[in-house]
Amino acid sequence: MIDLSPQPQDKGSGANTAPSAPRHDPVHRESMDGEGPHSRWHFPQEQIEAAIQRLSRWAGPFALLTTLLLLGWWIIG
Repeated sequence: MIDLSPQPQDKGSGANTAPSAPRHDPVHRESMDGEGPHSRWHFPQEQIEAAIQRLSRWAGPFALLTTLLLLGWWIIG
């Protein structure tokens, strides 16, 4: 049987202090605007989202049609 109870805390650690938040690298303003020298793609986010929606809209019917064609070819052939 697996023990799912929480592990006991270390009693020798002294005061109960919360762990500090992780420190991340600072965000540079030019990388957020997409105009910086490190930016390679210059597509607006709306165009990318529209392209993904268009692709995902047609991926399901294409997969269904391909599956039906392959099943028909396998059954007839």
